[in-house]
Amino acid sequence: MDRVDKLRDIWENIPTAVSEQLDLSQKEIINRYMDVFHFGEYFYVIFNTRTAEMEYVNPNVEKILGYAPEEFQLQMVLDSIHPDDLPYYYHYEQSAVRFFSGLAPDLFFKYKFAYDYRLQIKDKSYKRMQQQVVPLFYFPEGGVRTLGIFTDLTHLNIQGIPKLSFIGMQGAPSYYNVHLHDSFHFSSPLFTKRELEILHYIVQGLKSQDIADELNRSLLTVKTHRKNIFRKSGCNSVQELLVKSIREGWV
Repeated sequence: MDRVDKLRDIWENIPTAVSEQLDLSQKEIINRYMDVFHFGEYFYVIFNTRTAEMEYVNPNVEKILGYAPEEFQLQMVLDSIHPDDLPYYYHYEQSAVRFFSGLAPDLFFKYKFAYDYRLQIKDKSYKRMQQQVVPLFYFPEGGVRTLGIFTDLTHLNIQGIPKLSFIGMQGAPSYYNVHLHDSFHFSSPLFTKRELEILHYIVQGLKSQDIADELNRSLLTVKTHRKNIFRKSGCNSVQELLVKSIREGWV
C-alpha cells in the first residue's frame, strides 16, 4: 500500500452525519480563520480528502518551501516528511478521524487540530512546520474539505517528537498535547480568560506597558497576570513561553 492509499484508508472513517455545512468562499475563509497572529511565515491550502487533492495552494508556499503551488501535492508532502516523523503523521490523522467521529454533530465545526513535523524543502534541508487543519465541508457521500494552515516554526528551534492538540473554538473545550494516547481527555484550562488574552500579546512581543495600554488596564495588573502566566507555564523566558504555547496549543 502506498502512502496516499494509507491515508485514504484512514479518511474512509470520516463522519458524514452533520447538522450543518460550513461551505465558505475563499475570501470568507480568510476573513474567518486567517486574521490571527502567526508565529512565523505561513501559507494555506484547501484540501479535499475525498479526491486526495489540493484544490488551492497559496503562492507563499514557494517563498517558504521552494515549491511552486502546483508542485505542492499530497504525494510530494508525504515523500518529504522526515522518516522519523511520518509514523506520527499517520497516527495523528487517524486520531483526528477518531476524535471527530466521537463528537456530537453540532461540534464538528468548533474544532481544529494541529501538529508539527519536519518537512524536507526544495533544497533538501528540513524545516519544522506546524500544520493546522480546520474542517470546512463534509460531503454527504463521505470525506471532508479542509483548510490547512502551514506555519514555519524552524526559527524557534523546536526539538523532540511531534505533538498533537485539538483546539476548541467558539467556547468548546480543548484537548492539548494528545500525543499517542488511545483516549481523549479534556484539558482543564491552565490560564484564566484574562491571562490567555495577555499571553497572546506576550508571545507577539508586546511589553507590559503596551499590553496595559491595549487592554486599558493598569501596568500593575498586567505585570501580575504576566507573573502568574510564567509561574503556571513553568517558563523562564518569552522565547520558552512562545515555544511551549505553540506546542501545547495555548495560542
